Amino acid sequence: MNDRVEERVYKSAWHVLISLVGVYELRNHKTTLSKVLACGLIAFHVDAAISDALGIPTTAQRFLRRLRPNGRREKFSTN
Repeated sequence: MNDRVEERVYKSAWHVLISLVGVYELRNHKTTLSKVLACGLIAFHVDAAISDALGIPTTAQRFLRRLRPNGRREKFSTN
């Protein structure tokens, strides 16, 4: 995550705008499923906005690193 400051600000602003779409969805849709999906959209993009602004990995990236600490990829047989 060695991006320039301008790139980090741009990415962070983009994620904030997408999370505002989630707020709109949360307020205007009535079904439970749409509200759950909107909450997930908000949470994911707020986390990404904060992570991009600080230049740190997102929660999902940290979780995946914990699952595969060495960054190894498993090779699957195609036989």
